Amino acid sequence: MKSDWKVIWDKKAVEDLLKINKEDAELILNKVENYLSKDPISLGKPLKGRLRIFYKYRVIYSVERKEVTIIVIRVGKRDKVYEKGL
Repeated sequence: MKSDWKVIWDKKAVEDLLKINKEDAELILNKVENYLSKDPISLGKPLKGRLRIFYKYRVIYSVERKEVTIIVIRVGKRDKVYEKGL
């Protein structure tokens, strides 16, 4: 059985989460830590159905395959997050 990937939150991503309302930030954090960390390569795609809250947000991350690590770089509303720069 494959182990979960390690998740590292960049300082800017943490700052981004703190600017989002608490309920949404907790959902995003939970989804990254408990879902995306299972397999970021195949699971890192748009969410559907009752997870539509995530359509408002984007989590920008890097996958380090050799280290089995996900580095979360930025989090934000989809219409603004790409303007923030990395």
